[in-house]
This record gives sequence, structure tokens and C-alpha cells, in this order.
Amino acid sequence: MRARWRGSRGDRLMTKLRSLLIDPEDQNLMTKSIQALDARYDLSKKMAQESGVEDILMQMVGRLAAAFGRLSNLNGLRILDIACGSNTSRAPASIYINTPFGEKTIGGASKGYTAQFEPWFCRLLLELGANPVGIDLGNLEGEAFEHYGVDLGKIGALDFLPAHSFDAIQDSRLFGSPEFTAQFPNRADRLKVAQEIRRQEQRLLKVDGILIHSDAEALMQ
Repeated sequence: MRARWRGSRGDRLMTKLRSLLIDPEDQNLMTKSIQALDARYDLSKKMAQESGVEDILMQMVGRLAAAFGRLSNLNGLRILDIACGSNTSRAPASIYINTPFGEKTIGGASKGYTAQFEPWFCRLLLELGANPVGIDLGNLEGEAFEHYGVDLGKIGALDFLPAHSFDAIQDSRLFGSPEFTAQFPNRADRLKVAQEIRRQEQRLLKVDGILIHSDAEALMQ
């Protein structure tokens, strides 16, 4: 581990993430992946500036561990992240986070932009050997994973993606984002979008595919 992590928030994050994984190879893969995210995206600096970044990463790894067990099972899988976040995402007033280490509500960034809503899930999946596909209307220019700018408020916006073409799917950021709430202030309209996203998830998943997490499904309950 690089010296910059020692005694830092990053060191604590690494310890917690490794504790979620039983297999030593998975633990080493997670360490290398987090180090790569730090080198490429200044992860440790962003965690120091916004504590919520750490919580969001713990949530993401917890979901992956629950859905796939071994991180090696992610290798080569095509995984769709709907509303993956972007480099221009604004922070909501607060964000509810449910991690393997507890639930909490964290405040948004004071200046509007937030590193919490950068596309960390797709970035992490790429480091873990998966083939992530990110969907978001915000700026994803320069990201190494496959991505598309899509207005998820439009019916049929994901029709361009082939049916049964994904091994796993998640959506977890759309309905709490300030941009989406401003576009659809009425709950009835948000529910229509949730129904469309859930329809698309069912269409796009392979027969034996995994739904990692869906805020759309939760909103419809």
C-alpha cells in the first residue's frame, strides 16, 4: 500500500472493504483496485474533502459482495449502471446510505458539485475486471468505461440497448438527484419513470442475470 494511505481515511476504508471479503485473492484485488482509483482519480483527496465518498464506496462494495460473493465472479461480466453519476453531478441536500457497516444520512457538498456522485461504481467494476456500461446525462467524457449520455426521463430512452444483453444491472442514483427532482417535481411523474426503468431492467437482463440494486423497484413498492 502506498505511504499516502497510512494512518489516513484511505487506510480505514481499505481495512473495511477487505473485511467484507473472505478470500485473500479477493482482498488483494480490492486493494489494487482502490489504489488504482486513488492514482487515477485522487480518491484519497476527495475522501478527505467529502466524507460521503468513503461511505458510498463501502455501499457499492457491499452490494457487489452480496450479489456475486467472489469478486473473481465479476470478471468479464457486462454490467449496466443506470444513472451512474458523472463529473458534473450536483449534490442533493442529503443522501441516505446503507452500507454493511450501518445506515446513515450524509449531507451534500456545499458548492453544488460533488465527488460523491462521480461514476465510482463503473470505475470500480472496470478495475475488478468487469465490462461496465454507464448511463447518465451528465459529463462522462474521458471515462475509460463504455458510456452513453441518455435522458432517463424519456420513455424508451434505453431501447437502443439490445434485449437480454447484460449479466447484471443496477440503478441507484437517479431519483435522489437534484437534476431529476427539478425535472420531475411530482411524485406521480417520477413513478412513471421508475416503471419505465423497471421495465427496461427486466428487458435488458439475461435470463439468469442479477439485479444488484434498483431504486426504481423500491419506489414502486
